[in-house]
Amino acid sequence: MWSTRVGGDEQVTWFNSDCSWNEDGYYLVGILVGLALYNGVLLDVHFPSAVYRKLMALPLALEDMVDKEVRSGLQQLLDYDGDDVEDIFCLTFEVMWMEMGNQRKLELKPGGADIPVTSDNREEYVMLYVRWLLVESVRAQYDAFERGFMRVMDSSSLDLLTPGELELLVVGTPDLDFSALMSNTTYEGYTEESEVVQNFWRFVKGASRDTQIKLLKFATGSTRAPIGGLGKLPFKIQRAGPDSMHLPTSHTCFNTLLLPDYDSYDKLVDRVSHAVVECEGFGLQ
Repeated sequence: MWSTRVGGDEQVTWFNSDCSWNEDGYYLVGILVGLALYNGVLLDVHFPSAVYRKLMALPLALEDMVDKEVRSGLQQLLDYDGDDVEDIFCLTFEVMWMEMGNQRKLELKPGGADIPVTSDNREEYVMLYVRWLLVESVRAQYDAFERGFMRVMDSSSLDLLTPGELELLVVGTPDLDFSALMSNTTYEGYTEESEVVQNFWRFVKGASRDTQIKLLKFATGSTRAPIGGLGKLPFKIQRAGPDSMHLPTSHTCFNTLLLPDYDSYDKLVDRVSHAVVECEGFGLQ
């Protein structure tokens, strides 16, 4: 259903134009994203900015391209200052791509296969190419996703947000302050003075950044904080029985960590480390 593209400093998830038989799947994902947004649940998804702009019915441009190499190539075409664009780039108003192992062609405008790209019409070519790649080539997939999303969010005030703000509401912010999380944590079966709780926060503070991020994903299903930081995240540590060799577990939908009452710091470090390193959270593959 999804393809992975290099959209800048990270990989992003985009609609697979070859997947033309699973509109129900895209519709369901749209519903899930809408429900998560409505209920304030952060998702570990990596949609490019183009998705959020499309959801807000905003126009798309070259900077919204999801593939870094394609964006760079089109920018080079626009920046080229010679008068031999036609000879250097050898392009026409036609796109070619592979679909299910077969080569497909499509004219970006009537008679496009016979219209060369020149210095005079290259901006039109880029505009039409961007529209084809971000809109036309994935229209069925995206439309199904949007229908699902809007089934939940149609009566909301999305138009009050910017695309960047909408993205923050869906995936959160990468700025993580675990001291703020500790201050905002509630406990069930423990208190903040409980030895195992003290040991847990000692472990968190001394852990590497990568381990902290994995721990957050293990407990909440997301590697990011909500708007306002981790101090705004409702987080709970719940007692999961007496001392044992059992690994901790979590209820990610409720941001709850189920922690056995380990009798030593070393055992807590061993059990928690095994749990967070070996776990796999929810995500789109």
